[in-house]
Amino acid sequence: MKEGKTKTFDIFKEWTESMTMHGFPNIFRTKFLAIKIMWIVFFLASTSACFFLIISNLINFFNFDVVTKIRVIEKDSVLFPAVTICNINPFVTKQGLEYVQSILEESNLTSFTQATLDPTFQDEFSKLNFNYNIFKYFLTTFSKSISIEQKKKLSLSFDKMFISCLHNLRPCNESQWTWFYNSDFGNCYRFNSDQNSQEIQKTYQAGKYIGLMIELYVGIPEDQKTLSRTTGAHVYIDDNSMQPLIGQGVDVAPGFETNLVLQRIQRKQMPKPYSSCIENLDSIDSFDSEYYRKVFRSNLTYRQDDCFFSYIQSEIYKKCKCYEMASNIIPGNNNPCDNFVKQNCALLEFQRLTQSSYKKSVESLCPLECESITYGVTKSASRYPSVSYGNDLVKTKQIKALFGNRTNISIEELRENILSLNIYYEYLKQTEITENRSISWDGLVGSIGGTLGLFLGISFLTFAEIIDLLLQIVFFKFKKNTSKVFFIKKELEF
Repeated sequence: MKEGKTKTFDIFKEWTESMTMHGFPNIFRTKFLAIKIMWIVFFLASTSACFFLIISNLINFFNFDVVTKIRVIEKDSVLFPAVTICNINPFVTKQGLEYVQSILEESNLTSFTQATLDPTFQDEFSKLNFNYNIFKYFLTTFSKSISIEQKKKLSLSFDKMFISCLHNLRPCNESQWTWFYNSDFGNCYRFNSDQNSQEIQKTYQAGKYIGLMIELYVGIPEDQKTLSRTTGAHVYIDDNSMQPLIGQGVDVAPGFETNLVLQRIQRKQMPKPYSSCIENLDSIDSFDSEYYRKVFRSNLTYRQDDCFFSYIQSEIYKKCKCYEMASNIIPGNNNPCDNFVKQNCALLEFQRLTQSSYKKSVESLCPLECESITYGVTKSASRYPSVSYGNDLVKTKQIKALFGNRTNISIEELRENILSLNIYYEYLKQTEITENRSISWDGLVGSIGGTLGLFLGISFLTFAEIIDLLLQIVFFKFKKNTSKVFFIKKELEF
């Protein structure tokens, strides 16, 4: 037994003399105790430092950290966004005023400014502000349940709202705009949308005159039942495949020429486990849920925010037994919240959900998209129209028709009812924000290999040497056992 152990140690000692690992062979090679202790101390210190750094690298790798790279790239052409334009006031025609009047009369709210929907509003001006906003919201939402033909009569038609339209200094007509009914503003018109069968427009040159230049009539009748607090237009700027989101967009005022200068921003995140986004949404089993079906019926591209809205609508339906229509996602049933009682129930449930942490509970059903396109918008304005241009405008048949064919239209009247809007790229550049792994697999292997080589002199072949040692010991044990068996067999034969 002692002889076997000695032979195994001899094999190990012989192996250490030829191995490539630094420091460790010297522990067995030297005959002096002091030098042996020195090598043991240095070897243990190097090994500790080595494994500390290796563990740190592994921790960093499994933290799935990313490096964000932001680049501004000069482009030959950039896709022009989808532009949605709405009159801030959804009820401005004779039919629109009659619709508002009929709903208020049915609900005994002809004096809506004096109505008390929420007793917490004691201050007179706060109550007035609340009533104007909430009744406009309710009636616009109710109107989503009526037919398309009726909806279109509530606000101005394209030919009356759009005084002029130019894109790339070429006329853009009604066929290039898609009618769209918005939950906040009623009748809207979308330009350059994927929902339109026409080819998506690109911009090949930066500057105001290569963008979208339009003049709009946004006047309203002098009638309280329009529920209007302000006048002007609301503009949404989105990716071409997306519907506008509630709460987004900018207002533009009459009496001004407003410039909306665009910056296209493309974001691409790393998929799980580096972030909460999922790259291949089609692979998700839960994608057959009601939330996703509604999103894809409304957009050509999935968006997490739309999925959250769909979840909210589903919860409202469970609570109020009607479908809340304030979102631009297509309704999934024929039971809308089309009266004040139902809509008030929906509003309270909406407030309850949005003031909670509901997103965490449905994040698995509404994953974040990994790629998105957004637009940065810089806004500036100047007075419009000038006196000379206004004097020429009032001579046109279209402007005269909008003002009842009067001949005494003043510049002040024009400025109260019309506006000019320019949407364009100031520079033909795109900002790209991309994520990359802070440590990749090859980087991790290289880092661990470098650390092992620096502190211990270990390379990949060192592991082959360890296997060599183990095989030598196994072969020695096998040979020894074979010899024992042969010796015992000979003795038995004898």
